[in-house]
Amino acid sequence: MLRLLAGLILLSLPHPAYTEEYTIGLLTSSQNTQKSVLEAVIPYAVDQFNANSTDITLKLEIASYNGSSLYELVMEACKLVNKRTVAVISPDGSNTVAQAADVFSPLNVPIISLVATDPHIRRAHRDNMLLLSPSDAFQSKAILDLLGHFRWHEISIIASDSNYGINGVHYLQQLITRRDEAKFVIKAITFFNAVPVPLLNNTLKNIKRSLARVIILNCESQYASRVLEEAFKMGLMAREYVWIVTDAITGNPHNLLPQGDRYSDRYSGLIGIRLAISKNTRGFRTLSEEFEKMRWNISAISPPPLTPSLVLSYDAVQIAGKGLATLAQKNSLEQPDSSCSHVEKWAPWSAGDNYFDVLKSTSYHGASGLWTFTEEGTKDHPGYEIVNLRRYGYDPLMFYEIGTWSENGGLQIEQDSQIKFLGGATKRPMGVANSLNGEHLVLGVTDNPPFASKIPNCTDTICWEGICPDVVMNLSSALNFTYEFVEPADKAFGRFDPETQTWNGLIGDMLSQKTDMITMDLSVGVERKRYIDFTVSFMDSGISLAMKGESGKSDIFFFMSPFGYSVWCMIVVVFIFMGIILNLISKLSPYGSYGKKIHAAQVCKCEECEERRLAKQQLNIKFKYQSQSECLVVRAREEAEDETMTFYNSLWVAGAGLVGQGTAALPASPSGRFILFIWWFFILLIISMYTANLTAFMTLDKIGITINSAKELLKQHKKKYEWGIIEGSFVESLLINNVDPDFKKLVDGAVKVKTVEEGNQRVHQGGFAFLDETPFLSYNLLGSCDIFQIGGEIQPFDYGFGLPKSSPYTELMNTQIIKYRELGFFDELWAKWDKTPADGCDSHHDVGADEVLQMSTLQGIFLLLALGLIISVVLMLLETVVATAQDDYDEIHRTFWAKLVRRVRLKYEDIRTEWFMSSLPHRPSKNGDNYQELLRLDSMDKYSSSEVKISTNHAV
Repeated sequence: MLRLLAGLILLSLPHPAYTEEYTIGLLTSSQNTQKSVLEAVIPYAVDQFNANSTDITLKLEIASYNGSSLYELVMEACKLVNKRTVAVISPDGSNTVAQAADVFSPLNVPIISLVATDPHIRRAHRDNMLLLSPSDAFQSKAILDLLGHFRWHEISIIASDSNYGINGVHYLQQLITRRDEAKFVIKAITFFNAVPVPLLNNTLKNIKRSLARVIILNCESQYASRVLEEAFKMGLMAREYVWIVTDAITGNPHNLLPQGDRYSDRYSGLIGIRLAISKNTRGFRTLSEEFEKMRWNISAISPPPLTPSLVLSYDAVQIAGKGLATLAQKNSLEQPDSSCSHVEKWAPWSAGDNYFDVLKSTSYHGASGLWTFTEEGTKDHPGYEIVNLRRYGYDPLMFYEIGTWSENGGLQIEQDSQIKFLGGATKRPMGVANSLNGEHLVLGVTDNPPFASKIPNCTDTICWEGICPDVVMNLSSALNFTYEFVEPADKAFGRFDPETQTWNGLIGDMLSQKTDMITMDLSVGVERKRYIDFTVSFMDSGISLAMKGESGKSDIFFFMSPFGYSVWCMIVVVFIFMGIILNLISKLSPYGSYGKKIHAAQVCKCEECEERRLAKQQLNIKFKYQSQSECLVVRAREEAEDETMTFYNSLWVAGAGLVGQGTAALPASPSGRFILFIWWFFILLIISMYTANLTAFMTLDKIGITINSAKELLKQHKKKYEWGIIEGSFVESLLINNVDPDFKKLVDGAVKVKTVEEGNQRVHQGGFAFLDETPFLSYNLLGSCDIFQIGGEIQPFDYGFGLPKSSPYTELMNTQIIKYRELGFFDELWAKWDKTPADGCDSHHDVGADEVLQMSTLQGIFLLLALGLIISVVLMLLETVVATAQDDYDEIHRTFWAKLVRRVRLKYEDIRTEWFMSSLPHRPSKNGDNYQELLRLDSMDKYSSSEVKISTNHAV
């Protein structure tokens, strides 16, 4: 009817006497849901072109084939070739267009695709392809910008296994893995087989278990309603969810919303990407009006809307016709003469390349807007509309534009408040899960008190108690999931077999998908992390050494236990050294008793001193300096201490200080007294530390233990202690892989026990040290007052729950566990399940390297003593300078420097003669009266008493 009407109109219009007629083809699958509509729109477009063309006329040939038969596609394409078709319009997807192009491109016949979006569709032999829809890469950019706008960073993807679905996922993954897009996380990607009927049960289960609340549906329109229907039944379209659909679905809403669903709100709130069509052009308004007239004559259950692909089909005809007209005006257009029926006529169309170049290089004003093409034959500056599926009032559901996206301008959203989300929500969903939505989890567990132990005579799937079952019970309540416990057949945690490349125990069960999570005190290690993920740590741990102590009476030298042997040796060395230093400073200092007497004897002529003293007494003569009548040696002896600081006395002073006592003999000089003060302070610190540590050693009845750390087990001359480790345990693996070779030696020399119970039993028997994880030693052994932890923890590590790689539960579990740690929940659980007896003994006290004080701990005190010695030497030098300045000068020793040289020379002579007695035939008297022999050594001091002032400083 429409064709007849169009023909009458055309007959009434003036026509040129003759126009060349060219054939264009419509090649469509019989399964295309818009086939009937296209077969009305495209003929209308041809008629419209012919009505306005004065150079050529178009003839339309329609070829239809079974979409699942490649043979039929090729045969129908050949029919179009045989009818001398100059251009072919294809409304089908990328696969069909690629197959059709393999027929038409070698013949230089352009193929105009309406909806093909595969970026890889163009090959070397597919040159003449004009693509009206943007590639999937652009749509992926628009989706990513949309996710970023709403701050939805965790997503899952459902896609068909066709080129359309695979390419969309591929480009979105590529964008997300870029460095600047690393904030986005794909929780799950699932593909469904679309032929013949979508199988969605497992697909949607995977999406639900991913816990993502933002789901992208990337498939052809005919499958979308089935996917959404099943998702609705599984609760995946509740208010907290977000569904984003791609242009194949938004471009064909009649497939998504059959007649019965157009007034249902179950899909209301979908957000979509739709190809941008300019609705303000004159051509669009005309087409829209005509389409409203013709759509009711189309045989369909419901009248189809004017979709973007229908508008593109109208423009495709205009583009093809205008390109032909341009060539006709240049007289460079001839009819093709190819045929599929004759091999000799299987030749390319000579004008085909020129025709395609004209199509690419010419601008067209179509119903959908301005068309310009790139050199490759794709639309320049593609754009999309962001649409929202909703209703206004009693109108049926429709996709309404809420924003735009363009390659240059990016994303522009009108108003977020105008968007309706699923379930009628107007507030932006967070896009992340805050619960498990009633999921049922199978959890791996095994007997390992206090973390988990099975309740006797219980047959339920949750008949377990301990720290880990209590944590699971709280997690279940907080995250809304049900659970059951499953124990592995071998009751092991999990060990990797390098020969079979498999794991046993709890880890093996989880990797084989028998369990969803391991809810035990699973030690976090590098080898395990290669295969599984862990939650954040819920408890810190490490490796400890436990052994049985003996009675303190068995060690007669227990009083030496607080300090290490190196410390005792250093104290003895320092004691002897301090005696020597005190003696030296007392002799060398000019203010010491010895220094005063010796210097007086060296510089004073005692006969003259005596004469002056007698003259003063008998003649009552007053000298200018009263001290000139006194003998310096006598006065120096009278002012000396009761006991001088001989080496014996100095050693006695130092020794008395070791036990906090004093002596009568003490240094007289400031430098000597300062070093003695530092020595007393040193002793105060040493005694305080010794007393405190001895008290601790006496309180703990562990004196019989003669090793202080695990490494000392290797240094036993006679193997007094054996040590053991559980065979195949995490502790064994951790020590073997340690960079310290001593730890591997510990494993090599250890007795391999089978169970914790066996190790506990041997420890209680005595003479056996057991290496295991600290919490289990604490729980199983350290409750006994004669069992001690030796040397502190080594090789610290963490406990966490185990999960499969990239598990969707990880983030939620981590959030709750961190919360429990902040609240001190795990400390309360340990206190609840720790069954060690509360008998008052400090059974958890460490014994070992941290208690026996070594030089590494006390070296600061010894450095303080050394610093005091340096200061004393400096003080002694200052004393010499001060004493020299107080010396009276004479004709020979007038300057300070000369007096200082005299003092140094005389001190040297004293050391040489008195200390070592190398030059005198007899030892002078200790009382200082007989030093005439020494006076002869100073040739510069031969002067009379009437000519020289004698020093008034008795210390000089």
